[in-house]
Amino acid sequence: MSIALAHKRRVLALGPAAVASIESYSSSTALASPANAQKHLKLMESALAIDLERLADMNNLASRQQLKRDELLPKYMDYVERYRDSGLNHPNLVLMQVMVWLFDTEQFELGLEVAMFAIGQGQSMPERFRRDIPTFVGDAVIEWAENEQKCGRSPEPYLSDMLPFVDGEWDLTEQIPAKYHKLIGIRALDAKDWTKAITHFERATELYAAVGVGTRLEGARKALAKELAHKAAE
Repeated sequence: MSIALAHKRRVLALGPAAVASIESYSSSTALASPANAQKHLKLMESALAIDLERLADMNNLASRQQLKRDELLPKYMDYVERYRDSGLNHPNLVLMQVMVWLFDTEQFELGLEVAMFAIGQGQSMPERFRRDIPTFVGDAVIEWAENEQKCGRSPEPYLSDMLPFVDGEWDLTEQIPAKYHKLIGIRALDAKDWTKAITHFERATELYAAVGVGTRLEGARKALAKELAHKAAE
């Protein structure tokens, strides 16, 4: 079943009022005016509510992620792209849910692109999150990165790519950028790049004293001093 046909069936299921609404404009003009855009958004929100219920009824995390990646994101991304290109700016739950799903499914490059657009529009996260967009994004990426590190996989380039945002561009609680610096420092420590490790551990401590890098920082400083002494003796 095509996405268009599936959407039409959902609209029909909503009743005569929804059918009358969708027949008043075509997909090519759905975002051509603020009035039509609001009608279209209501239909998209109705479809989204049904899909969120589908996700809520699924107990298996892997199945939920597959549904988001394979069906729901392709379904709603077309609307998000058309909304972005329309030049309109209004509260948009569909845009925000797509952004959340992109981070849920670890599509960070596209997720960050959508997030930056949403921040520029002054959009708000869905109420259940009780966080702003930068906090959500910063948390999502560092939680993923820490898990990747624990599993022996590299969280790069996303870990380092996010640093200018979390420790610079965005106004976040200090714990979030401190976690980024801590993990970058740990990876530098593993690579025996003592100078880099020290730089990031010191910044992490400066941001949030309780970040928990004191022993590692001391070890990196001793290792660097030993390395420099060895080079001086050669």
